[in-house]
Amino acid sequence: IDLPACFHSTPGPGCGVLQDTASSASFVTLLAARERATDWRTNREGLGAVNPKLVAYTSNQAHSSIAKAAKMAGMGEENLRLVEVDDTYRMDPVALRRMVEADLAAGFVPCYVCATIGTTSSVAIDPIREISEVTREHGIWLHVDGAFAGSAAVCPEFRDIHDGLEHADSYTFNPHKWLFTNFDCNCLWVRDREPLVRTLTVMPEYLRNAATESGQVIDYRDWHVQLGRRFRAL
Repeated sequence: IDLPACFHSTPGPGCGVLQDTASSASFVTLLAARERATDWRTNREGLGAVNPKLVAYTSNQAHSSIAKAAKMAGMGEENLRLVEVDDTYRMDPVALRRMVEADLAAGFVPCYVCATIGTTSSVAIDPIREISEVTREHGIWLHVDGAFAGSAAVCPEFRDIHDGLEHADSYTFNPHKWLFTNFDCNCLWVRDREPLVRTLTVMPEYLRNAATESGQVIDYRDWHVQLGRRFRAL
């Protein structure tokens, strides 16, 4: 799929993991964005103690899993801003910028933008490059949900759908859709694994082992909600 080098595990900090569904990928990346925006205080003290006015953004055509993620992350649906779309149902970057700047002026903390490659309603492809100009300017986590149409990038002639993807913080797509792999198979990549792993790591004594602590292996329990996992790569 010609994935940008920033998501490769060598030589940089990027890496990937197989999740069960794109819903899980969106949820854990929103958690990581939340923690990065609050300097990991929310993990330690809880949303009530930190009391940040966190907000996230996605288009009004985005998948319902983004709203579910906002609820589960403790941000609430009212703090998920639904951005207007253009006449082809793509997120409008100008409208996004306007909403972000209005929220900043009102004391909110924008922490996450979810762009979509292939909306469920119309297979619209959000303009990632233009959206990334807003997220980079304001230090907002950019997640790209390619669950539906991301698989098209296996064909070189369709890789323009990834234009601007090198500026995203995370990217996900579902081989169990167009690539006809067995369910469940979702691919998630992050440009820097540290925020995700730091957000989800819990290390009781009975889980410690020499291979993980030496860095010989990547322990994927710190990449998703569940502790155990089946052999998804099989």
